[in-house]
Amino acid sequence: MKARESRLCLIVTTALAIVLISLPLSAAHAIMTKATMPQLTAGATAIARGHVVDVVSQWNDERTTIFTYTTIVVSDWLKGTGPKAITIRTPGGEVGDIGLWVEDVPVFFKDQEVVTFVKPIGEGPFMQVHGLYQGKFTVEDGKVVESGLPVADFVSMVASVVRAQEKELNQK
Repeated sequence: MKARESRLCLIVTTALAIVLISLPLSAAHAIMTKATMPQLTAGATAIARGHVVDVVSQWNDERTTIFTYTTIVVSDWLKGTGPKAITIRTPGGEVGDIGLWVEDVPVFFKDQEVVTFVKPIGEGPFMQVHGLYQGKFTVEDGKVVESGLPVADFVSMVASVVRAQEKELNQK
């Protein structure tokens, strides 16, 4: 009788484990959908084209997480206006031999030319990239890597979307 109960317990435990493993993961593991250019443009308070001059990672004051601070000298504002340089704060980075990687967060490198769709973080001095990695476009050899378009065509496309959205807002 005990052997039968043990086997039944094992079967029930195994079945329960299979059910639990097959359940969907929590919302923290959501899948990111592709953002359109109008969505990126509408969600960003500003769009800046510029040159990355500094990338520094450091602990927060409580030493509970790492943030990376990317300074970009802005050559052109495609939407909105702002200072000649902005600092974008992103979660994650490396400090010493400790690293924190955060999925879908854009990664910047010193000396990159970029177009970034940004918005402020609260009332502080830092910006964040709207749309996570989708809101950062890298320029190499006169082309926007993510779209394959020449920079001039990409900038023209963004400007067209910005004008259309501003026109729509003015008609309301």
